[in-house]
Amino acid sequence: MKYSAVGTVVADTSSAEKIVESLSKVAVHGAPFDSHVWGPPHKRECLDGTRTRILEEIETTLQASNSTLIWLSGSPGIGKSAIAHTIASRLKDKSRLAGTFFFSRKHGDMPGMASLDFFAPTLAYQISNSEHLAKDDVVRAIRSDPAILDPRKPLADQIRELLVKPLQNLRVSWGHSESKVLVIDAIDACKERIRELILCLSNFLRQPRIPHLHIVITSRPLYTIDDAFEAIGSEQSIHHIALDDVDVAEAHKDLCLFFEHALERSYRNHGLEYHELGPEDEIIRCLADRANGRFGTASTMMRFLETRHDDDEVSYDIDEKLNIMKDPGDAYLHPTQIFCFYEFIIKASENPTRAYQHLSTVVNLAEPLAIFYLQKLLGSSESDLLSILVSLSPTVNVPADDSRAVEVLHMKSLREFLSHHSSSSSSRASQLLAQSSLRMMKNSFMRQSGLKDELQRMVAKIIIEAGPQSDLQSDNILIIFLELCLAQSCSKTVRATAWYHEYMRSGAGAPCSAPSRAQPCDMSEDISKARLALQDFRAKYEFRDLHVFDLLAKLQALPEMLFILILLAIRHTHPSASHHIGCIDESLSSRMPPAFINFMRYVWKGTEQSLNSSTALKHACQYWSVYLSQAPMNVDGYLCNYLRAFWQDKLLSWFERQWYLEGLESCTAILNIAQTIDFKLKL
Repeated sequence: MKYSAVGTVVADTSSAEKIVESLSKVAVHGAPFDSHVWGPPHKRECLDGTRTRILEEIETTLQASNSTLIWLSGSPGIGKSAIAHTIASRLKDKSRLAGTFFFSRKHGDMPGMASLDFFAPTLAYQISNSEHLAKDDVVRAIRSDPAILDPRKPLADQIRELLVKPLQNLRVSWGHSESKVLVIDAIDACKERIRELILCLSNFLRQPRIPHLHIVITSRPLYTIDDAFEAIGSEQSIHHIALDDVDVAEAHKDLCLFFEHALERSYRNHGLEYHELGPEDEIIRCLADRANGRFGTASTMMRFLETRHDDDEVSYDIDEKLNIMKDPGDAYLHPTQIFCFYEFIIKASENPTRAYQHLSTVVNLAEPLAIFYLQKLLGSSESDLLSILVSLSPTVNVPADDSRAVEVLHMKSLREFLSHHSSSSSSRASQLLAQSSLRMMKNSFMRQSGLKDELQRMVAKIIIEAGPQSDLQSDNILIIFLELCLAQSCSKTVRATAWYHEYMRSGAGAPCSAPSRAQPCDMSEDISKARLALQDFRAKYEFRDLHVFDLLAKLQALPEMLFILILLAIRHTHPSASHHIGCIDESLSSRMPPAFINFMRYVWKGTEQSLNSSTALKHACQYWSVYLSQAPMNVDGYLCNYLRAFWQDKLLSWFERQWYLEGLESCTAILNIAQTIDFKLKL
């Protein structure tokens, strides 16, 4: 093997033996399914009696007369690799295996295990070792182009020269046997080159004069692969099996069988008498529940059970280990035992350093988030979040349905463990969540808020139109507004009407009755609480010139009836609580100041936009100040500068959205926390 001045891989073509030696040097020897890096067969393959329906479906499809690409997809840890290993082993026993390439993030330190750099040469090396005719053609291809092994060569060219042409000469020798199969596991490890690989593999199957061939690939569910298959446009030659859609009861049954066999083996390895447990045993069912449908998680749990600990501080028997996996919060367990379990799970993950970070982030969330929204909140920098959290499944529950919240199984003990591991882990997680929240709001608020201007415009025009009878005029507007609400049969106004009856008893205003059919309902913003929150709110002196604090000061100075009218208008224009603002009855709208109607239209549009926001953005709006108050602002200059810019530029936009979503009381509570944060650098 030689390298040119620019580092190009160039094969030694001085003899056929040297060419084969050059090919062997670039082949990824850890990629075949039976490589020692994957461990013994009983640990890498499906347990007998499990995954039977999936295996039967794959084997049936492999009998198809036309060349087929089988895509087995599923979330991390669900057992894709075990199925791929099992299929490859069975095919090898039947002399139907053409070659295998098992990608691996965990073995990413081994060259080529997580990239396409030597994908084609590795398969060519395997085929040439088993087929003499193919070997001669591979040698000729390398002699013709000594740089064909270089990873910078187009993958399509490498596949054509190293695989397609050699296989075309095997058509006769393979023609009298069953179809051959290539098995390729975890193609999502290729990251940005997945689409290229899919297109090349599909084109590979379409080549004329190659022997009857199938390809089995596995990956996580990815839109990139969906898009690639759509671009291919050959649905008849693609068979998709989604493991996440497999019947839950079937998966749980398989996991129970797995734990039944694994526990028997573990007890015997420890020299203990095994009392036979059936699949319905409480221990087995509990362990299967903890595995959450993922065989990778179940394997990790059993490795913990079988591992012998030499640390004198950790003393427990196999039953105590089972209790830890069932419930880390068991009061009979010592913290050292629980922490040992957490440490084992983290070190077994694909990236322990990132595992600590992601676990700290989830534990420090103000409220649980689904993985989809958590990824959206944290951004592209946390692209490995799903795979790592899944590898921590005995401690956190990541539902296959990415719209359901990630559940921390025992919050108290995990927080103690993380604080014991690193006193700053909580602060770093809060910094990340604070920075992510600010970034999401900054990117989502594309316009400056017009709420302050709209309110000022409305108030000024109403006062001008009312003249010296401004208090009476605002009362009249309230009556007309309530009539409008009742005319539209908006159930949200019942509370407003009830409140108005109370107000009317004090001697002001005129009675306004609700329809008898209307039923009481809970308004999302209680008027008395909003008034009290505004009354008690105090802005720090240095912030009073900012738009938000100036707006709050103006609201505090408004006549009571006008302020209440604004509160009711904002709730009434909530799209989920009323008709479209364009449906206002002309006879009623003509009696209202146009500025008030315009304000209602403005609020309706803003509220609709807020309601359509993602859960991640709503979470950021609600908790950014909480995360900031927990983060060490004095040591993170970047976060401090980001906050200062947000405070000046986007705070009013945030205030408007939060008011529409959660009410004025929520806004003032969040601002009270935000004002306690030490900016260090003056505004």
